[in-house]
Amino acid sequence: MMLAARETRVQRQEQMLKNCSCLVCFTMNIAGPYKISDIIVRAYAEGGAKLLHLFKINKIDVIKTEQYIETTGVEWYIALQQNPIDIKRLTVQIEDNFELGRLFDIDVIKPDGEKVSRADIGMDGRNCMICGSTGSGCARSRKHTVDELQLFAVKTICDYFNNQYADHIAQQAVKALLYEVAVTPKPGLVDRADNGSHKDMNFFTFIDSSTALYDYFRKCVLKAIELSEKTPQQLFENLRFIGIEAERKMFSHTLGINTHKGAIFSLGIIVAATAYLSENGKETDADSVLDICAQMAQLSLSDFDNMEQHKSFGKQVFAQHKIKGIRGQAAAGYPDVKPAFEYLKKCIGQGDDINTAGAKTLCRLMASVEDTNIIKRSDIETLKTVQKKAQMIIESKAENITEQMDNLNREFISLNISPGGCADLLAICFLLYFIAE
Repeated sequence: MMLAARETRVQRQEQMLKNCSCLVCFTMNIAGPYKISDIIVRAYAEGGAKLLHLFKINKIDVIKTEQYIETTGVEWYIALQQNPIDIKRLTVQIEDNFELGRLFDIDVIKPDGEKVSRADIGMDGRNCMICGSTGSGCARSRKHTVDELQLFAVKTICDYFNNQYADHIAQQAVKALLYEVAVTPKPGLVDRADNGSHKDMNFFTFIDSSTALYDYFRKCVLKAIELSEKTPQQLFENLRFIGIEAERKMFSHTLGINTHKGAIFSLGIIVAATAYLSENGKETDADSVLDICAQMAQLSLSDFDNMEQHKSFGKQVFAQHKIKGIRGQAAAGYPDVKPAFEYLKKCIGQGDDINTAGAKTLCRLMASVEDTNIIKRSDIETLKTVQKKAQMIIESKAENITEQMDNLNREFISLNISPGGCADLLAICFLLYFIAE
C-alpha cells in the first residue's frame, strides 16, 4: 500500500506542477504501519493551517490546494507561483520552530520535480526527533524502535493540544477576573471608579493579582487532564498544593494583600472540572461543570469536622449562624451561581452591554448570597439588610441601575462593608459564560 501511495503521490505532484512554479507537499512523519488516526489528522490540520497563515502574512498567493486523507497517510498539496528556494526558507521555520514541526515533512518541489533540500538554503539536515543525533544516522542504524517513534509522536501531539487547551481555559479564567474587577459600579468593591471600602488595594492591584494567576489556572487544567481517570475527589486532593502555591504567588505580587484568595479556590476547581469533563468526552455546560465541582469540593467541608482546631473566621460564622461560606457553596455545586449565570446570559441576550449585565448580576447575587465578607466587616443583621436592598433594586427593574448602585456604594463605604464573596461568584458567572462561548 505504501509503495502504491508513493507512486500516486508522484503522479499528483506531476499533475499539479503543470500549472505552478513551486509545489509544497505537506505530509506527517509518522513511523510504523499506522499512518492515520484522529489525533494525526488533527495535528495535520493544525500544520496545514500554519502553512497557509505563513503564506498569507508573507503575501504569497495560493493558486490551488488539494488534500488527501487515506489509510497510507495524509497529504496536502499547495501550488504557488514563487521561487522554490524562497518558499523552502519559509517552510523550515515551521519544521524547526513549531511545537509539532518535528512531525511534519514539508517538501518544496521545483518545476522539474526535484525537491529543494536544506543544503540548498545553507542549512544542516534535521536531527533525530528522539535523541537529537543526526537523523539519517539513526534511521540507517534503526537505533530507535517503531514503538519508541510512535510513542514520541503520540506524546508530542497530545502534549501540544493539552497545552493549547490549558492556555485557552487559563485565559478565560484570567479574563473572568479582569471583567469582574472592571464592572462599575460595584457597591463596596474595587472597580474602575474607586476602591470601594478597601483602603489597601485598587484596580491595578487586581490586575497584578489576576495576571499572576494565569499559570495556576493552567496547572489546574493540566492536572485534571492527567488525573481524568481518577475520581473528582482525588483530583481535588491534588489541587490543594497547587492552590497553596497560587496564594503565595498572589501575595508576592500584591505585597501581602488578599485580592483573590476566594477566587483561587473557586475558579481553580471550576477550570479543573471543565478539563476533567472535556478529557472524559463529556459536555462542559454550566450544570455539568458545577456538578463536578460539588463532587470535588465535598472534601473541603472536612475543615468543619474539628471546630477546635485552627479557629478561623469561617468556623466562627459556621458555629454561630451555620453558614459555610465559599466551601459550602462549592460543595453544594454553587447554588447561587446557577440562577445568576442564567440571569447574566439573559441580560446579555436582551442587549445589555457586558458592564451593565455584570452590575445587574452582582446585584442579584447580593440579594441571595450569605456573604461572609459582609458579616466579617459588620454582622448578620447588616447582611440581611444588604440582601433586602439588593432585592429592591432588582424588583425596581430600573433601565439604568448605575445611580442606585452608586448610592449603595457610598453607603457601603460609610459602613465599611464589601460583598467580596459575591464578587467571586460574579467572576464564576463570567468564567462559565466564556467557557460556554
